[in-house]
Parts: sequence; structure tokens; C-alpha cells
Amino acid sequence: MNETIIWFVPKWESGSDKSVLDEDWAEKKRITAGKLLEDIGLDIALSTDLKDLRIQLSQGEPVLVVAEITDAGAWAGWEEIITARDRGRQLPVIVISVGGGPDAAVAVFEAGGNDYMDKPLHPEEFRCRVRNLLSLTGKRRLGNYVLKIDGLILEPTRRHVIREGQEMELTPKEFDLLHYLATNAGEICLREEILSRVWGYQFPTDTNVVDVYIRHLRAKIDKGYRHKLIHTVRGAGYVLRAP
Repeated sequence: MNETIIWFVPKWESGSDKSVLDEDWAEKKRITAGKLLEDIGLDIALSTDLKDLRIQLSQGEPVLVVAEITDAGAWAGWEEIITARDRGRQLPVIVISVGGGPDAAVAVFEAGGNDYMDKPLHPEEFRCRVRNLLSLTGKRRLGNYVLKIDGLILEPTRRHVIREGQEMELTPKEFDLLHYLATNAGEICLREEILSRVWGYQFPTDTNVVDVYIRHLRAKIDKGYRHKLIHTVRGAGYVLRAP
């Protein structure tokens, strides 16, 4: 079962006019937020007002709060966070804002936050910050997470791979290559970068070792499945992405 984080963003932050149903906006926001963290085994519980935040903190067991707010230092939600912590809960908080810079970061830390990021978010940086923060606060051991892309699931600590319920047998280097593609899902991985990160040293530029291992992975990961996950980017490298 995935762990849960609370993603707080007040309705007035949405920028939508009153003709748009709150339920529609909230669902779109939940999906967008969820895509950032679902591949490391975290579920999103969206909160759009302080009353709902209070209920989720009192009734659930979230491992983290992400607050997408503007005036971070004056956010009334800090009272709810402090109350939860006073009850013995170890609850880290990351604040996301727009163009606040160093002054906003200082306000967040002084108010009781643990990390601060400006928009737009870089997805991989955000995921790394979340993993590291959960590790530091004892919520999760570093590396003890699950990568999920469509029906593909990777468990790095066990070096275990499943696609749509079917366990895959990979060699150590095949797993390393798949893991690198998965941690950079949606982004083009250049052949030179793959050689450096996966094999750890420089090959001659005319080597085809990456292409050979990609063929091996495709035969195991994509063969027989309607939706292919590993895609070639001509003249550059490869990308792993869901359809």
C-alpha cells in the first residue's frame, strides 16, 4: 500500500472562474500532483481549505504535507501543522510558491517548514527532495521506493521488475539500464549519458552496447504488449514513457 501525502492548494489559487465546477478543478489538480509522486509509491490526498486540512491531519497518517501557497509566512495552515506536531506527529512540510526567492524561503523555515521550492517545478528535483526529506525524518529509508510507469513496476531495493502482474527476469546490467530510464521517465536519455551513468566509464563513441541492451530490454519489457514503453529518439538516445 502506498503512503499518503497531503497536497494543500486553496481554491482561490486555482485561477479558474466560477463557471468551472470545483470538483472538476480539484480532480485535475489531484491527477497533476499525483503524477509527480506516484512513481515513488506516494498517493495524493488533495486539500483545498483549512477545515479539510484539519480533518485529514486528525484522521489520516500522512507522511508529508506539500503546501502550494503564496504568502507562506502568513499561511494559517501552520497552526494545524503545529497542532499535529504537538500531538507527537513527525510531519515534514514542503512549500511551493511563485517567485518568492530567498525571502520566501526564510519565511517558510521560520514558520516551521522543512523545504521550499519556486515554480515551475522540475519533476525529478522535486521527487529527489521528497525522498530525501522522508529519509531524514525517518518516514522512509532512502531508496525504499517503487517506480511505476503505466503497468511497469520497479522495486530498486529488491531489484524486482513486474509488468502487468508478470515478473521479469533481468540481468544486473539490464536492470541498471531500465532503472536509469525509469528514474528519468519522459525525458530523453542520451546514449553518452547512459554509458556514463549505467556503465560508469567511457566507451568509444562508436560502440553499440547501449543499442544492444535496449534490444534486450524491449524483448523482455515491451514484446507482446500493446503499449510500448521504450522509444527511440533518432540521433539522440532513448526515452521511457507511458502511452
